[in-house]
Amino acid sequence: MKNLCLLLPVLALTCAVQLHAEPSAFQGPVSPAPGKVSQSLFWIADTAKMDAFLANIQLSQVRDGAYTNETLPDTRVAWRDYALEATLLARNCKPAEAAARLGQMLKLAAVYRSFGGLQNVVRGEEIRNLAGLTAEKLGTPVTSLIRSPYLEKDASDCLIAIEAKIGDEKGRVTSSFWRNFEMEAVNTHYRLTGNNSALAARQ
Repeated sequence: MKNLCLLLPVLALTCAVQLHAEPSAFQGPVSPAPGKVSQSLFWIADTAKMDAFLANIQLSQVRDGAYTNETLPDTRVAWRDYALEATLLARNCKPAEAAARLGQMLKLAAVYRSFGGLQNVVRGEEIRNLAGLTAEKLGTPVTSLIRSPYLEKDASDCLIAIEAKIGDEKGRVTSSFWRNFEMEAVNTHYRLTGNNSALAARQ
């Protein structure tokens, strides 16, 4: 037993040396650290925290510390809650507050779009799409009160911004996907601006 006790430290030291000398089979290329915006969004799971984030974000700095082709985290829990909150506010005769909730969705969508890249821009349009569907459901009392710098005056401006932010990654999708994507972006714009006649003409 005494000899075994003397051997244990030696065995432990030997194992430590071998582990240090031989790289683990699970080692691979080190993933780049997420950028500042990604790290912030990762921890946001409710609209109160998202409000605080959006109050301080500068779109001109969204890519600070980011790596090429970085994809922002999925924040659908928060932006779905924005749509729900807008609906509840509208039902309680608070159209201005409902419009403000939709405005927050548009600003969050602008964060994704400004970050750039196919996946981020698509996610931004997904957020805008839900905002548009919610606006259409709530009607003119709400859509007439949406005051957002992230809602273009014309649908064509939206398409120009989308294509510019996706850049060369547009080539990764089929032409049919791109046509449908653009069509839905235009429909979303009409819903958000309350342009029901133009929307009806396209459907």
